[in-house]
Amino acid sequence: MSSTLIIGATGLLGSEMAKASARNGDSLHVLVRPATAGNEERMRPLRDLGATVHVGDLDDYDSLVRAVGKVDRVISSVHVGSASEMTLVRAIKDAGVSRYVPSAGFGLDFAAAAPGSIEPLDIKRAVFDAVRQADLPYTVIYTNGFFSTWVATLGDLTRFGSTSLPPDEVTLYGDGNVPATFVSEKDIAAVTLRALEDPGAVRREIRIAQNRITQNEMIELWRKVSGRSPGIKHMNADELEALIAAVPGLALLRAFWIRGETALETATPEAGALYPELRFESIESAFVEMAAGGGRTV
Repeated sequence: MSSTLIIGATGLLGSEMAKASARNGDSLHVLVRPATAGNEERMRPLRDLGATVHVGDLDDYDSLVRAVGKVDRVISSVHVGSASEMTLVRAIKDAGVSRYVPSAGFGLDFAAAAPGSIEPLDIKRAVFDAVRQADLPYTVIYTNGFFSTWVATLGDLTRFGSTSLPPDEVTLYGDGNVPATFVSEKDIAAVTLRALEDPGAVRREIRIAQNRITQNEMIELWRKVSGRSPGIKHMNADELEALIAAVPGLALLRAFWIRGETALETATPEAGALYPELRFESIESAFVEMAAGGGRTV
């Protein structure tokens, strides 16, 4: 039986990783911060999965070494700064594991995304460089767009965090005809756990390029499924650049809907081709569930 440590197991992606690991029959371990460990509501689902809980912090090297030293494999699903990620890389190197899935991969394929255009992505790129320099037995999973972030907002990242999604009004970027690709958190976890069982995936990058769709097509599919017609605001590329100048984190909108970087073909092997036995949730099925529930809360 393999033992797997999930870092960020109370988050949207991390919770799916924990469930997939438990279904896989792993000895499940989780690392949580002291404040989280004292929150019974957040901890109950992990205890129900039979997880062994380690209390620590990504900035606390000693706590990381103690937790990592108890397992064979580590999956990081948290969004943290480069300093914390580097501390984790050092702990994994010193403790020794058979496989490491860094959070640096959960996003755009570095081979498609333009360097210097998205600050958080450049931080991830630097972390991945450190992983390779440390010669860790990594597997990187490039996910492109998460359902919870992009599909639930009809492709409008500025709506993320709204009370009810999909929104009643959405911004259409550019002409709305640039394709992007999207995947559910559950399917990201399924790909990750499958890759961990694949000896050929050591020191390998894998991309998930499922559910290719334009923003116009996504909005129209929501109309068809839900019977709701969100209001449309138009934003051209120049207006988007002005918005990005004010809020740099929104540069992802450029990558998705102006440059189409998530749908570009790269040399990175695609998960569906590598593991044809896996079945991926469609955007339409996600919309059916959202419509039945009257939207979703994020």
